[in-house]
Amino acid sequence: MATGAHTASGDLGVSGRIPPKRQSYWDRLRRWSRQRRVQNVATLGLVLLGPVLAFTTFLVMGPLNMGASAPGLRLVLLADFVYVLLIAALVLARVARMVAARRARSAGSRLHLRLTGVFALMALIPAVTVAVFAVLTINIGLETWFSDRVRQVVGASLAAAKAYQAEQREDLSEDAAALAGYIDAQQRNIERDPTTNLRKVLTDGQLLIQRGLREAYLIDGTGELRARGERSYLFDFERPSTDQILASRGAEGLALVEDWDNSEFRAIVPLRAFPDRYLYISRAVNGELLTLLDNTQETAQFYQQQESERGLAAV
Repeated sequence: MATGAHTASGDLGVSGRIPPKRQSYWDRLRRWSRQRRVQNVATLGLVLLGPVLAFTTFLVMGPLNMGASAPGLRLVLLADFVYVLLIAALVLARVARMVAARRARSAGSRLHLRLTGVFALMALIPAVTVAVFAVLTINIGLETWFSDRVRQVVGASLAAAKAYQAEQREDLSEDAAALAGYIDAQQRNIERDPTTNLRKVLTDGQLLIQRGLREAYLIDGTGELRARGERSYLFDFERPSTDQILASRGAEGLALVEDWDNSEFRAIVPLRAFPDRYLYISRAVNGELLTLLDNTQETAQFYQQQESERGLAAV
């Protein structure tokens, strides 16, 4: 008996008490979350977070003018969605506890249920307002961006820029072909009249072009300058490359060079009546409008891409 008592006493410890069970991390966290101070701070934070998210959503979709596919807008909408889910989960958990307490006929359960409903309504009003405002603003914005009028404006601006470019190319091609034909027709006059040379013929033909040319030159197959027309100065001469000269021998019978930096179009036409001679002319164009053509094409492509993505998202 003494031995058994001594063993039991050894199991209980020196003081004769059972050592307390060590609490886990989750148990400590649960006890900490049940403290009144922690609950008050969390409630106040959730209440203040609603207006903050509403103001942030207004800034992102209003003054900051972020696109529908911007990462910032997606993050803000995701935060709004998470906030609504968090509020809804907390309210449902609280209501579930109140219903359970009411069924158990706990003291003050009805009063707690009413108070919970009131505070839940006060907390949900900002969250629901944010969600409704975000959805309406996005829908109205997208409908405005992808309306028929905007689509027509984008298409019309692109068509206008392309029409101007095509018109300039066509006019220069016609004038280059007409001037080259005039020079070829003067071959016999040059052979019969010693005072007539290619420079005089080039100058006379240049003056016949009603739309006007900025410069007119005659070059050889290497790009070397052989003759200059009226107001065609040497310091304005832009020597064409070998590839451009070879391109003029193609099926079209000419090569067009678009120099947007210098706001001019150039044309190279081989002369049939004069071996190894090419007509090289230029015309001033609106370089800003031609540069705008690239921007318009990029904008139209981006608009079409966004519209297709919107259609896929709607499906």
